[in-house]
Amino acid sequence: MKITAVISEFNPFHNGHKYLIDKARENGSTHIISIMGGNFLQRGNCAILNKYERAKASVLGGVDIVFELPSIYACSSAERFARGAVVTLDSCGCVDELCFGAECGDVEVLKTAAGMTGDSGEVLRLCREFTKQGYSYPRAFQAAAEKLLPRTDCDETAVSQILQSPNNTLAIEYIRSLKRINSRIEPFAVRRIGAEHDSEITKNDVASASAVRNMIIRGDNSFGRYVPETTKDIISENIKSGKCPCDFKNNDRGVLAVLRRMTSDDFSKLPDVSEGLENRIIKAVRENTGLSEIVMAVKCKRYTHARLSRIMTCAYLGITKDIAETSPKYIRVLAFNDKGAEILKIMKKTSSLPIVMSPAKDRGKLEKDGQVLLDLDIRASDLHGLLSPEIQRCSEDYYKGAVKL
Repeated sequence: MKITAVISEFNPFHNGHKYLIDKARENGSTHIISIMGGNFLQRGNCAILNKYERAKASVLGGVDIVFELPSIYACSSAERFARGAVVTLDSCGCVDELCFGAECGDVEVLKTAAGMTGDSGEVLRLCREFTKQGYSYPRAFQAAAEKLLPRTDCDETAVSQILQSPNNTLAIEYIRSLKRINSRIEPFAVRRIGAEHDSEITKNDVASASAVRNMIIRGDNSFGRYVPETTKDIISENIKSGKCPCDFKNNDRGVLAVLRRMTSDDFSKLPDVSEGLENRIIKAVRENTGLSEIVMAVKCKRYTHARLSRIMTCAYLGITKDIAETSPKYIRVLAFNDKGAEILKIMKKTSSLPIVMSPAKDRGKLEKDGQVLLDLDIRASDLHGLLSPEIQRCSEDYYKGAVKL
């Protein structure tokens, strides 16, 4: 038995994801775990479809079991996103391999880059220097690494290039997180095919997740060409029932109501808010009448669109810095098949964290910090239900258990 994990958003599960799963199988994987962001994701956006439907699509697409990545990690920077996912997977006690897609398919090159850009004092010192000059953190990180390149034996061009690609950056964070906790899990890189990240250009039957989402939002049924038939059916059913596509624009006033109630001190307590950013945000909130306008009013060279979108999402969900620093407290199962049941049987003996199959039944098994994280994810589902074309009922996430397929 070889258990491989993938860290995912599957927003939605498309042909590129299917290719990644197939490559993991070709590499000897007999069982595949996905740890998937829930209803709010890493770019600060809401998932186009609720987490249970996306988990179902991924199991039908080739994954054996889907765990939910709690919102405090799913709506976070690349470093915290990777750390939360990797620590959770390591706590399973049975994962052999972490498979990920990247623009660079050479895991040794990625390991070299991860080592070069690790937690050394020099990298962090240079990062601070560049951020003071107005660089965003991702750009400061890249600039710091490039400045250190002449001191290494690395291929300067190769490492410089991989730092410019988003999936490479995330892959590097996965490798750094594995090394940081001395995990036995081995990284395995698969070179991405087809369209680039966030690109609207489609190649053959592969499109980026953002391109597929935009097709769905536009009502363009050609999205079906770029997803497995099972995913197409699930999305189509949810469109008909008014549950898809979910978008912040469907509840702009509700989000604005949350933001307008907040003070400068409230904003200062959110993750990624520092150095007076709360004052820029509250000024934008007072002067603008839409969420996208607020983000664009604050956006600058130093503060990226993704970072600001995450901040707004954290405000909407009530995620503070203190909560965001909580370590993983449980493993929540969203969907699984027969092979997934085999993984669960093993995890009952190997997992160092409690397994949540049903929030209603298992909440009492968690310590206080775990209950806080679980309650936050239930609240996130309730608030996500306000972003679909038809408003969804509250509290269903609390009573809904893992789905066996």
